[in-house]
Amino acid sequence: MTAQELFDLTIDDIVDRIQNSHGLTKFAHRRAKFEGWLKVEIIDILAKKGKNALPEIGRIDVSFDTVGIELKTVNTNIRYPNVINTTRPITKNIDGVNEDIDNLINTEFADKFIIFVAFPITHDNQNWKYHLGRITENLENYLHRQFNFSGNIPGVIYCGKIATDRH
Repeated sequence: MTAQELFDLTIDDIVDRIQNSHGLTKFAHRRAKFEGWLKVEIIDILAKKGKNALPEIGRIDVSFDTVGIELKTVNTNIRYPNVINTTRPITKNIDGVNEDIDNLINTEFADKFIIFVAFPITHDNQNWKYHLGRITENLENYLHRQFNFSGNIPGVIYCGKIATDRH
């Protein structure tokens, strides 16, 4: 499976669910993570499309067929209207995404992916580019979709195929 195929299979549906969830807007407003919700929703989307998606096989968040997917939510500390100002450990969050990538590398899955939601942020934010680069250096390729939670809080979802020939 390619990153484009997984992106096409999941991202429109998950963005629609994010944008229509008043509960997630509360999370975004408070910069609170929602990985458990993301896992349930991704499995639901995949199951409705005929995939036998399962949680926590070999400590990997979501898997089906020969595909392993790790999920993360990355809350930033960048100021935005409609979002409380607070500090968040963005460097630690990025380290957590890369740890999940490392964990997935050592599995038997043929196709290994990371899907993560960053918020509040826009893809072209200069402060974000450095942090994103620390993740994408571990990926063969990635795609993204920018969106807004209700309340006009910006977020970006990323879907990347993990490079298995990393050094």
